[in-house]
Amino acid sequence: MDKPDDNDKVVTINEIQVAIDPDIEPYTEGLTLDFNQEANGLVLVGYESNCC
Repeated sequence: MDKPDDNDKVVTINEIQVAIDPDIEPYTEGLTLDFNQEANGLVLVGYESNCC
């Protein structure tokens, strides 16, 4: 994974450090970071298609 950019906000979620671009941070409210076997990686769960 990439290192965070200088302007990224770094938070710890379930003991995992996550870098969030400040421009998209408002859109991450209410999302859950999860592992998805089919996607073979981490995914954000809880996206509402009518939010954007």
